[in-house]
Amino acid sequence: MVPRWRIVYLPMVWFALVLSGCHFGNPAPSPRALFVDVAAQAGVKFTHTNGATGQFYYIENTPAGCAFLDYDNDGWLDILLVQSGSSEPPATVKDRPHCALYHNNRNGTFTDVTAGSGLDADLGYGQGVAIGDYDNDGYDDIFITGYGGNHLLHNEHGSGKFTDVTVKMGLDKVHGAGFATSAAFGDYDNDGKLDLYVCYYSPWTWNNDVPCRYSGQQLDYCSPEVYSPVTHRLYHNEGNRFVDVTEKAGITRAKGRGLAVAFYDVDGDGRQDIFVANDLGPQLLWYNHGNGTFTEVAGWAGCHGFDGTYMAGMGIAIADYDHSGRESLFVTNFSAKPNMLFRNIGGGQFQSVGVEAGLGTPHLKFLSFGCEFFDYDADGWPDLITANGHVQTLIESQRGGITYKERKQLYHNEGNGTFREIADADLLGDLNTPTVGRGLAVGDFDNDGRLDVLVNNQNGPAQLFRNREHGGNHWVSFKTIGTRSNRDGLHTRFALTAGDLSQTATVRAGSSYLSHSDTRVYFGLGKNDRIRSVVLRWPSGIQDTLTDLAADRFYTVTEGKGITGQVAPAVPEP
Repeated sequence: MVPRWRIVYLPMVWFALVLSGCHFGNPAPSPRALFVDVAAQAGVKFTHTNGATGQFYYIENTPAGCAFLDYDNDGWLDILLVQSGSSEPPATVKDRPHCALYHNNRNGTFTDVTAGSGLDADLGYGQGVAIGDYDNDGYDDIFITGYGGNHLLHNEHGSGKFTDVTVKMGLDKVHGAGFATSAAFGDYDNDGKLDLYVCYYSPWTWNNDVPCRYSGQQLDYCSPEVYSPVTHRLYHNEGNRFVDVTEKAGITRAKGRGLAVAFYDVDGDGRQDIFVANDLGPQLLWYNHGNGTFTEVAGWAGCHGFDGTYMAGMGIAIADYDHSGRESLFVTNFSAKPNMLFRNIGGGQFQSVGVEAGLGTPHLKFLSFGCEFFDYDADGWPDLITANGHVQTLIESQRGGITYKERKQLYHNEGNGTFREIADADLLGDLNTPTVGRGLAVGDFDNDGRLDVLVNNQNGPAQLFRNREHGGNHWVSFKTIGTRSNRDGLHTRFALTAGDLSQTATVRAGSSYLSHSDTRVYFGLGKNDRIRSVVLRWPSGIQDTLTDLAADRFYTVTEGKGITGQVAPAVPEP
C-alpha cells in the first residue's frame, strides 16, 4: 500500500518545484532571474525540426510558430507548437512529426493531448499558426500555415478534438507555390465574423532553389533577394465558407515576401487596417476604406522602411507604449540593421523613433523574429521581448560578433519614451540561453498575474519562460465575449484609468512572428490597487463602461452586459 503522505505530499512538492523554476539537474538559475525556462518540468517536451540535411532548401529558414490558446474555455492557457519535419518534396516524406497540443493541468504542468486531436495528422511542412473563433460557436479554432497547403481545424466544442474543414470552408486552393507564412484572423468589415489574411513569401520550389557558396566552397542559405515577392491572400468569412476577395479588395496591387501580419486600426476610425512585415522589400499598410477595398499607404504613413532602404521585416508588435492613446508599431529586422519602432503620431501617420527610443543599437548583433510588447513587471508601461536566431549557419565566420544561435532580448520601458535593454545575465535567467529562435507568444499560463513567454526554436526544444518578477505591482486582466461583435471580441478597444495611469489596449489576434498570444487584455497598474474606470469600445459600436474595480483579478466582460465573471489569481502573489 502507498503511504497516504506520499499521495498528498508529493504532488504538492512537485507543484512547488515547478513554480520555483527548479531545473532538476540543470544549473540553478540566479535568485535574481526574472525568467526561468520550466518547459521540461512542466511536461512541454517538444523539439522542432526544420528537416535540414545540408541541401539548404530556403523553406528551412522560416518556421516555426507557437500559440497560447484556451481551447476548452476552462480559463487556463493551453499550448500549441507548430512542427515542420522533412523539407523534401511531400511525395518522398514518410512519418512526418506532428504539431503538438498541450492541455494545461492548472497546477503548473501540461499534458500532451496531441494523439487523437486531429493535430496528429500530416499537416505538411508547418510554418505558422493563427487562432480565432471563425464560426462564433464560443470555441477557438486553429489555422496552420505551411508550404504546399494550409489547414483550418474546427474546434469540436472544447473536447480536444479538431476537424479539418479546409475544403469545406473553401481554403484548400494552393496559392502560387504555396509558401505561406504568417496568418491572422480579423473582422475587417465589422460584420461580426472573422475574416482571414494569409502572408505568402515567394514562388520557391525545389526546382528553383538556389543555395549559395561562402568562404569558397561551403554552402549556406542564399539571400531572399534571389526569390521574387508574391501577392498575399485575403479571405472574407461568409458564414458557411471563406471567399477569396484578394483581387476585389485591392490586395493584388502590391507584392512582398510576407513574414508577419496584424489587423490594426492605425487611425482610430473603427475599421481594421492591415500591416504586413515583408522581408527585404517595402512594408505594407493596407488602409481600410470601409467598403471592402484597401489601398497600400505604408510609404505615405511613414512605416515603409529605414532611411530609404528596405527592412528585413520579420515580426510585429503593437502597443500604446508611450500612453499617447494611440498604439504604435514595432518591427523586427535583420542583424546589422536596427529594429524599428514606428511611433503613431495620429492621423494614420508614423514617426520612426527606434534609435532614439533605445531599440536600434542594442539589436545590431542579433537577428530578431518573434516579438511582443508585454508589461512583465506590471508597472503600467509595456515592455518588449524579442526571440533571436540567425538564418545563415556560417555567419560566425562571416561577421565578427554575430552568432547563429542567439539569446532573447528583453527591454524595459522607462516610461519616458525610451527602453533600456536588460543585458545582465543573472536578470535574464534562461532568456540568456542561445537558440535559433523563431515564434514567440506571451500569456499568463499559470494565472498568477504575471505574463509568461513561449518560444518555438528551430532544431531545438521549445521554451516556456515563467515570469518570476517580484516587484509587487498590481495588475488586471480582461477576457472579452462579443454578442453583436465577433465572439472573441477581437478589436475591442480598452481605455483604463487607475490613479495617475491612463492606458489603452486592443484585443488582438495575430502579431509577433507566425504565432498567437493570449487574447486576454492585460494592464499593469503599478501601486494602484483599484481601477477608477475602464471604457470598452466594441467593433459593433457598443460602448461599455466599468467603474471602481478591484485590481489583481481576471474579469470576463460580455458585450452590452459588462462584467459577467471574475476570479482571483490562482497562485498567491509574493
